[in-house]
Amino acid sequence: MDSWILGQTVEHSGGVEEKRRWVRRNVNFLVRLIFPSHGLREVQSANFRMLDLSEGGAALYVGSFSGRPDYFYLQFGDDKSELVSCYLVQRTQHALSCRFTSPLPTAQIDAIIAQKEMDLTIESLFSETKEDLVDNFLGSFVT
Repeated sequence: MDSWILGQTVEHSGGVEEKRRWVRRNVNFLVRLIFPSHGLREVQSANFRMLDLSEGGAALYVGSFSGRPDYFYLQFGDDKSELVSCYLVQRTQHALSCRFTSPLPTAQIDAIIAQKEMDLTIESLFSETKEDLVDNFLGSFVT
């Protein structure tokens, strides 16, 4: 297993310690995983929850999804946003860990996280008050 985070000591089951190359940032947002199927004749996509993110890779919660490909793209934004090519490095029962084919700059990782946090904040503001806004709007017509 290659190192991911510089300066953080990680102890593995064999008692061997290693230094990670990049700091993993715990996150909790949706990303789109895009992957070829049936050879290269079709492209499929699905949204999954990202668990952690670093300059070198990420971990995704995929639940019982059985179509976990060995090579895929991650899309952090809308349909027009950049695709980041990845390859699978580890599978567990409900998650997968991937490595980016080229490390992303720290500024880009920070920008992705900041944008996702802002999107979640805006979404939570409107989702919690949507019913109240409708009730207030409809109530303004009652005489």
